[in-house]
Amino acid sequence: MTREEYILLYEKCIQGKCTDEDKKKLDEYQDDFSLDNIYWDEDRLGDEHQITSSIYRKLQKSIKHQRPKKLQWYKLPLAAAITLMTVGAGIYLYFNTSPDRTKQQTQIADKIVAGSNKAILTLSGGKQIILTDVSNGELVKQGNTQITKTADGKIIYQPSAAHSSGTSGMAVVFNTVSTPKGGQFQVVLPDGSHVWLNAISSITYPSNFSGKDRRVQLTGEAYFEIAKNPEKPFKVDVIGKQQIEVLGTHFNVEAYPEDHEIKTTLLEGSVKLMAQNKQVKLKPGQVAVNDLKRNLTIKQADVEEVMAWKNGLFVLNDVNLKDVMKKASRWYDVDVEYQGNVSNKKLWGTMSRYKNITELLENIAITSSLRYKIDGRRVILMN
Repeated sequence: MTREEYILLYEKCIQGKCTDEDKKKLDEYQDDFSLDNIYWDEDRLGDEHQITSSIYRKLQKSIKHQRPKKLQWYKLPLAAAITLMTVGAGIYLYFNTSPDRTKQQTQIADKIVAGSNKAILTLSGGKQIILTDVSNGELVKQGNTQITKTADGKIIYQPSAAHSSGTSGMAVVFNTVSTPKGGQFQVVLPDGSHVWLNAISSITYPSNFSGKDRRVQLTGEAYFEIAKNPEKPFKVDVIGKQQIEVLGTHFNVEAYPEDHEIKTTLLEGSVKLMAQNKQVKLKPGQVAVNDLKRNLTIKQADVEEVMAWKNGLFVLNDVNLKDVMKKASRWYDVDVEYQGNVSNKKLWGTMSRYKNITELLENIAITSSLRYKIDGRRVILMN
C-alpha cells in the first residue's frame, strides 16, 4: 500500500465513508507518516472537530519530522510529503472554515496582488516621472545623456562618448529611482552597470560618472552587476552607515532602515566593505552582516535564499516566520499583525512570489500550525 493510497483511504475515513476493513488497514499502516493513537469508534466519529483537530496535529508532527529541505509548492511535485501537506490543508480548512467565510476571504485576497515593475524616477530638479504610467522609449535628456524606458521594466542611461568621458563640460546632476511597496525595477547606469531594485528601495546616482570613482547611494535592497573599470572604482553608500567599494563584481545589498542591519552578499569577484571603523574583504559566497546595534560579522551565505527575490521566488530554508512576512509585506503591500506567540516559528519551502498571497499564507498555515485572516490590506496570523 503506497503512501498516496494511504492518504486517499485516510481522507475517505475522516469523511465517514470507510469500512471496518479500511480502518483496520489504517491501524496496521506504520511508517514515519503513520497517525497512531487515532481511534475510529462511532462516538468519536460523530465529533468532527475533535477528530480533525487530532488529525491535523498529527499531520503537522509528520511534516515537521520529515523537515524537507525544499517543498517546491510552485511546481506541485507528487512527492508524498507534498500530497500529505495538501490533504492536511484540505482537512483543516474544510472543517474549520465555513463556505461563506472561505468565499469572503478569497474575494478579499483577490484584491491583494503580487508586486510588479513599478517605480518613480525623480530628476535633479525635483520633477517626478511615474515609470509605470509612461510609454516606453525616450523619457528625457540630461545634457548629452538620454534616459530611455524599456518594455521589460528598466530604464537605461545612454551618455554620448564625450559625456561619458567627462570632457563635455556639462554639470553632473543626480537622479533617484525609487520603488514603492509591491514594486521592483531595473536601472542601467551611465557606465553600463545593472541594478535591480526590490520593493521599497531607492538608488541615487549621477547622470554621468565624470570623477575619479563611481558613487551611488542605496536604501532598501538591490542586486548589482558592476561594469569593470579598474581605473574608476564603484562605491555604494548604504543608508549612510556603510561603504562598499568594487571594481567589477556581482553582489546583493539588503539595507532596510527598520531592520537595523545591513547584509552584503558577494556572488562574484570581490568587494571591500567599510563599516563600524572596520575594513573587510568578502569572498564569493560570503555575507557581511552589519548589525547597527552590535557589530560586523562575516559568514557563509545561503545564496539561493538571498537571490530568491531577484529570481521571482520565496526561498525559505529554516527562515523565521516574521522575516518571511516582512518580505511578504513589502512585496504584496500589506500590513501584518500577530496574535499569540509566533516568534519561534520556522518555515521551509520554495514558491513563486508572483502567486496570490493566499498560496503563501496557506503554506505557512500548513507548515507552522498557524491560522490566518485577511482584513482589507491587513494579514493577521494567529495560533
